[in-house]
Amino acid sequence: MFILVTSVRGRIYSWVDNQIDPGGQLGDAISLTIPGGASTNNVATQLANDGIISNATVFRYWLRCEGELSITGFMGCDTEKTFQAGEYELRENMAFEEAVAVLDDGPIPEVFFTVTIPEGLRLNEIVQRLLVVNNRFDEQQIRDALENPSLVSRYIDADAPPGSRLEGTLFPATYDINEDDLADEARFLRRMADEFDIRYGSLFDEVGYDPAAVELGLDDWDIIVIASLIEEEARVDVDRPLMARAIYNRLLAGMPLQIDATVYYAVNKAFTDTLFQSDLDFESPWNTYVSLGIPPAPIAAPGEAALRAALDPSEGDYIFWARTDADGVLGAHTFSATLDEHNSAVAVCRELGYCG
Repeated sequence: MFILVTSVRGRIYSWVDNQIDPGGQLGDAISLTIPGGASTNNVATQLANDGIISNATVFRYWLRCEGELSITGFMGCDTEKTFQAGEYELRENMAFEEAVAVLDDGPIPEVFFTVTIPEGLRLNEIVQRLLVVNNRFDEQQIRDALENPSLVSRYIDADAPPGSRLEGTLFPATYDINEDDLADEARFLRRMADEFDIRYGSLFDEVGYDPAAVELGLDDWDIIVIASLIEEEARVDVDRPLMARAIYNRLLAGMPLQIDATVYYAVNKAFTDTLFQSDLDFESPWNTYVSLGIPPAPIAAPGEAALRAALDPSEGDYIFWARTDADGVLGAHTFSATLDEHNSAVAVCRELGYCG
């Protein structure tokens, strides 16, 4: 009887050992995806189904016993083992220890490509930028995605011009794109729209509306429009809160904003082009030389600094500004409260060749 028990026991140990380490050559490479929240049982079943290990049940008990599986002791093992979600590359016919070593190293790092969308681009410029930085994007696919009514900021004004519903609400930033998503135009644009809502919402929660915005009865869409004006008109961050205050002061005084950036947008000119008097006189709700108030929609994509400035402007009674490279900062403006002060600043602007 003793000999029979010993023989059976030996066969069981031999069989278990063969499950733990089947020996022989490793087989083909196998890509394994462990989804988020997968249990050890799920992973064991995946490994066995793909032929990476020989037996899921033995593998589970082996893990619970920390690799010291015995016939008499396995029922008392209770070690919990977890694996990170992600992509792994293993081989067929692996020993348990080999498979676990690969899994313990963690998933294969995802391959990311970075795509940078700078601040201040118009929607059409964003489209062209995407085509330049990612040659897997297709222009028609981008434009089809832009027409999807679900692609819209929650802050958009329901009365905004249909052709401008996305202008200014695709957030300019540097994005990481997984290699698998490089040809998914709709997904990337959705990320940009979602990122805008997150960034603006976070800023609003932090600072709220300026009292002038409340007095003027402005809403979030109006703030975003103003931020786009600041983005295009200001050249350095230090000017943005000052320009925001000057814009609010002009609106409170019932003065036209007379912002050159709005004219460029209205007449569809690049900022490197020259503006003529005919451009300044061009009838358009976006031309703040001929239309009071703010344009009906943004003129470009504002970044975080411009959005913050529109929500949280500097204090002051500024009404005018002129580029003077103030305080030695290239591109900086001088802000003035009186016409005499402004005329002096304009004189400097002309000397520097910035004003006509």
